[in-house]
Amino acid sequence: MSLTALFVLCRFVHFASLMQIFGLSVFCSLLAPDGFSAILQRKNQMLMVWSGLLAAVTSVGMLAIQAALMGNGWEDILNINVWILVLTTAFGEVWSWHLLLTAVLLLVMLMDWMPGRNVLLFLCSLGLLITQALIGHAAMHQGLLGLAQRTNHVVHLLSAAYWFGSLLPLLTCMLYTREPAARPYAIVTLIRFSVWGHAAVALVIVTGIINTAIILQRWPTDMTSLYQCLLVVKVILVGMMASVAVYNRYRLVPLMGKDPLRAQNRFITMTWLEWGLALSVLLLVSGFATLAPR
Repeated sequence: MSLTALFVLCRFVHFASLMQIFGLSVFCSLLAPDGFSAILQRKNQMLMVWSGLLAAVTSVGMLAIQAALMGNGWEDILNINVWILVLTTAFGEVWSWHLLLTAVLLLVMLMDWMPGRNVLLFLCSLGLLITQALIGHAAMHQGLLGLAQRTNHVVHLLSAAYWFGSLLPLLTCMLYTREPAARPYAIVTLIRFSVWGHAAVALVIVTGIINTAIILQRWPTDMTSLYQCLLVVKVILVGMMASVAVYNRYRLVPLMGKDPLRAQNRFITMTWLEWGLALSVLLLVSGFATLAPR
């Protein structure tokens, strides 16, 4: 595997992990009512821990791969001197804070006795996602345009993280609608998720269009450009995700009153499809983010 391909893979896992942590913390801590929130957190504890570990490993991995890319290849991937050199670059200055926040995130995860732990996890994941808007294509402009681009990209990342990161806890919550004692709380959580989900989907689409306009300054219609080809595929996949979300909300949710078991089973299947499409989008983004936008 080439260093570039390894960087794309590492970036994909890192983004997916951070977005999963953000979505879990929002869904379980902010959307779920008191009492039921603790149940969802316990049910998704292993997912949270694994996401944190993957985020930590890949954050260090991305630094190591950048060192190899800047240095003499594989022989410099563990060269601390080259790591230090990378940390003096524009990427490294941001990544130093990113690594620090990742360490805090892991520390908070270990302290399951800490009051307000889930709020701290939310704030850490929020900060980690915000730092992603300070590097790469999102940082290609300066001045007011640069500020607008970074702000727009932050909103894009947080909206996407809510959408993607909430899908797995959504499946957990759906199972509790079959338990009489937990059903009222699960339904309240699902309603809250749906309300904010509408806003998240709309923001992902609008901010994505703005991002494209700022980066390319034209519509991605040049199919001789690999960057634009991948961008078009991303748009198609996001459109498919939005279609699945609309189908779930406006076709299957009303059907739950008439045929709950069948509707819930189909809802779970379609949500898994939506999650798979989201992973495909993240992989694509990780790929074309390494290409020159043209």
